[in-house]
Amino acid sequence: MQPKCICFFNSNKAWGGGEKWHFENALLARDKGYRVCVVANRVSALADRLDVQPGIDVLRLNIHNLTFLNPLKLMRLVCFFRKHAVNAVLMALPSDMKAGGIAAKLAGVRDIIYRRGIAVPVRNSALNRLLFRHVLTKLIVNSLNTRDCVLAENKRLIDPERIHLVFCGFNVAAYDALPVHTIFERRPGEILIGNAARLTPQKGQKLLIDIAALLKEQPIPFRILIAGIGELEKELKAYAIDRGVEDVVQFLGFVSDMKSFHETIDIFALTSLWEGFGLAQVEAMESRRPVVTWNVSSMPEVVIDGETGYLCPSQDTEAFAARLLALMQDEALRKRLGENGRARVISHFEMQKTFADLEHCLQA
Repeated sequence: MQPKCICFFNSNKAWGGGEKWHFENALLARDKGYRVCVVANRVSALADRLDVQPGIDVLRLNIHNLTFLNPLKLMRLVCFFRKHAVNAVLMALPSDMKAGGIAAKLAGVRDIIYRRGIAVPVRNSALNRLLFRHVLTKLIVNSLNTRDCVLAENKRLIDPERIHLVFCGFNVAAYDALPVHTIFERRPGEILIGNAARLTPQKGQKLLIDIAALLKEQPIPFRILIAGIGELEKELKAYAIDRGVEDVVQFLGFVSDMKSFHETIDIFALTSLWEGFGLAQVEAMESRRPVVTWNVSSMPEVVIDGETGYLCPSQDTEAFAARLLALMQDEALRKRLGENGRARVISHFEMQKTFADLEHCLQA
């Protein structure tokens, strides 16, 4: 009897967290003996990386929001699913759910699964009700907060028993094996606070600059290192000057070596207004760095207040600064919370554990 075939369906063109999830789990599935195929867009960073991987057949097809109305493309997908005898299809985007879900239904695929990785409500439209109730067999969410957002406009959009929680996985062994390089010179006695995220309104770096202004009133030397690029770069740099903290807030631009970044800093500060999961927190915790963030969205599912870091009332910059200050003043506290954070990553977010959760979903 041939092994089950899993089709990973992701038509996003750029590389991001969802593409990383599909890439890593496709390789894990292949290595565990599953047959694996992939549907991606014609222009696709995910497909580019998978093309060089042995044992994975990639179909490149232009997919957009109205592709589900194109019978020729639907039939091409149906033929692809039947050719590979696909048992389960895992879809990434709403456009994938429409085109891929309907084609999988026509092809007789047993499991038609939508993975939701963003904590944004699903519109309570007639089409979504049809898809969630009569096309999808299961829904995977990356956090309980994402689940709640999916159901925000319609609690009965999908049977709760068909919703499966699968956290984003983290390859601890591969991360540990990476070398560490000096990417920033520390001044004598200073504490380094890190933030890694796109420079966008959602990521809340403007609040971090306000926090820097509060910390600057204290006698402890520090600098905040912000890794990332984005639409607000010029605005944030100007705001740092306006607040008089340009000497303690350093914009590093795009940083490819995130392990060296996390090994360089002492504390990780995540000021995002919301996150579907927040992989940056997990990377920091794996490097034994305590995390300070807001008590919103999925943050409490990752950070345990007082054990692996601190959760602060949303956008309360004074509370956030106070938590950072407590960690800046106490090296033993930083070490204890950091060790707890790494232990939590291994017990909850290690990739073999999360892939086992995915397998459980496929077998349910």
